[in-house]
Amino acid sequence: MAAVPKLAGLSWKELLNSIWQGAAKNDVVNRAAELAFWFLLGFFPMLLSVTSIASMIGSAPRSQGMMMKYVGEVLPSTASTLVRQVLAQTTGGGRAWFSLLFGLWSSSSATTGLIDALNAIYGLKEGRPWWKSRLIALILAIAMGVLLTAALIIVMYGPALLRHIAASSANFYVWKIAQWPAAALLLVLALLCLYRFAPNFPEQKWKWLLPGSIVAAVIWIAVSVLFKLYVRHFSHFGLLYGSLGTLIILMLWFYLSGAAILVGGEINAILEGAAAKHKIPGAKKRGSVR
Repeated sequence: MAAVPKLAGLSWKELLNSIWQGAAKNDVVNRAAELAFWFLLGFFPMLLSVTSIASMIGSAPRSQGMMMKYVGEVLPSTASTLVRQVLAQTTGGGRAWFSLLFGLWSSSSATTGLIDALNAIYGLKEGRPWWKSRLIALILAIAMGVLLTAALIIVMYGPALLRHIAASSANFYVWKIAQWPAAALLLVLALLCLYRFAPNFPEQKWKWLLPGSIVAAVIWIAVSVLFKLYVRHFSHFGLLYGSLGTLIILMLWFYLSGAAILVGGEINAILEGAAAKHKIPGAKKRGSVR
């Protein structure tokens, strides 16, 4: 990562200053709030759908319990409690398909918001037909859902599958460590797909998308951990919002997640734009036809 700003002709100070100015210019704060609404709307249906898919591998109660264990490691305790209660109340065979369809619709709406935001970050206009843009949003939502579901399955069922394949305790403990980098790799891959296909450019080299994808994944993990610690030890949302405090916590986490994704897009656009100014082959300026 240290070589990337050097390659683009930027110092770390210039890069950070450009990210700050770009985030203000492209209204990242308000766009992240818009994304948080769509994330919240589609979160519970998609989580129910993922639980149903995971139940095909193991039993439904065990799948739900294991998923909530790992969701609880990311979300603050009060938010994960709310998710557990909603999931317990809505779990049912007839609801799975409806929740999947509703989750796809709301997730594709969130992806549409990401398309608009990333086009603004790159200085591009949306020239694709509305149906094509919506289809891309739906495909991206499905692809990201598949990758994130695969990441959850690796974490949830990886050790159990390894016990059947290789009974060696050494292999088991190696996997216990390796499963988290493997899941993080799938998260980075999901962000790469988003940054590649969401903005309105037909061609783009993957090397200009990797820095922002890695940084966005790291920011998201760090923000999730720090926000969880803050809520646990310092916050008093219940005193301010009463029974809505838990929902506000979940909404804030979605807001920070959306901001992390948009900051990753800013980093990619800034690095490629700076590289284009220094006439590095393959780099293109913001707003240029690709």
